[in-house]
Amino acid sequence: MQAIRSNYYSLGLFALILGIFSGCGKSEPSGGDGIEVSEAPEGSSELYLTEEQFNTMKMEWGSPVQGEFSEVINVQGTVKVPVEGMQEISAYFGGYVSEISLVEGQTVRRGQTLFYLENPDFIRLQQDYLETTSQLAYLKSEFERQKTLFAEQISAQKNFLKAEADYLGALARSQSLKKQLGLININTDQLTPESIRSKVPVLSPVNGFVEEVFVVPGQFLPASGKAISLLNKDHLHIELILFEKDAAQISVGQKLSFTLPDVSGKDYLAEIHVVGQSVNEQRQINVHADLLDEKQGKQLFPGMFVQATIQLDPQQSWALPSDALVESDGEYFVLVQKGKTEQGYRLERVKVNPGVQNKAMTAIEPVPGLDESIIVLVKGGFNLL
Repeated sequence: MQAIRSNYYSLGLFALILGIFSGCGKSEPSGGDGIEVSEAPEGSSELYLTEEQFNTMKMEWGSPVQGEFSEVINVQGTVKVPVEGMQEISAYFGGYVSEISLVEGQTVRRGQTLFYLENPDFIRLQQDYLETTSQLAYLKSEFERQKTLFAEQISAQKNFLKAEADYLGALARSQSLKKQLGLININTDQLTPESIRSKVPVLSPVNGFVEEVFVVPGQFLPASGKAISLLNKDHLHIELILFEKDAAQISVGQKLSFTLPDVSGKDYLAEIHVVGQSVNEQRQINVHADLLDEKQGKQLFPGMFVQATIQLDPQQSWALPSDALVESDGEYFVLVQKGKTEQGYRLERVKVNPGVQNKAMTAIEPVPGLDESIIVLVKGGFNLL
């Protein structure tokens, strides 16, 4: 009886071990839904994609488009105001500064009074002008009288010459004083003995803004001394710095785009209008470009740093989004929709040669049949190869 129990025990243990090994050979079902793409038989370039796979991997369709592409040069530069937009306000005659209340960045208008200058010499200039002009009528009358007498041989020639010299000398002095008073913004047509003043205004010659102030109230500003610097932003340009090796590829009229490192997602367009003709000690040349849209200059400030991309001889080419090109074993392919099936789509791998990349688009060399009429998988293709 004991032998029978032993045999039953041995059989049960063997069955248990066999069950364990049998269980190890079975795989548990995966908890996730796997995405697989069916491939055609070997030698075929076709793939099959289901609607479920297309939606799960958030794929997108698109078509080739015509675009302008070119080789590019990446350079750096700054926003600058051309020379004609810079103004240094100085004094033709020395004087004490008064009534100045400007700050850097303040907007000024053409003809606006920036500050006043005060000097006793201004009084003497006005006095001399009024005295000289008051004598002109008498001197002119005497000159014409002596001219008539000399013509009729009644008066001596020396009297005529003296009257002429006195009149012309007074006339020259009057005109000289008038010009000097004009430099300090005194209108001689409105000048009278009662309107003589010691304080004269200094006016802004341009519309713009104050870049820097060099004087304070009560300071004596000498003749030709610098008081204020103004900038006019109506016309800004981009000054780029190119290395010597790139100089031969740059010419007037080439287009460029630039961005501001601190402002993302904003592109500005410009056109080269001056190319430097000499190389500096750092083996660089300066290139100047004008904004294509002057209105964009309002968003820029002189001194801003820019990163620019210069286009070299752009040409029309077919292009696709860069994500549409899938690399496999060093070659590039696009997946073209060749038809629909009950389950999804039939795709064909088409080999392409990528060219210049322009932001999110990549130029491709012409391929027979590859035009705007075909449908290409432009997103998600990297999951299929």
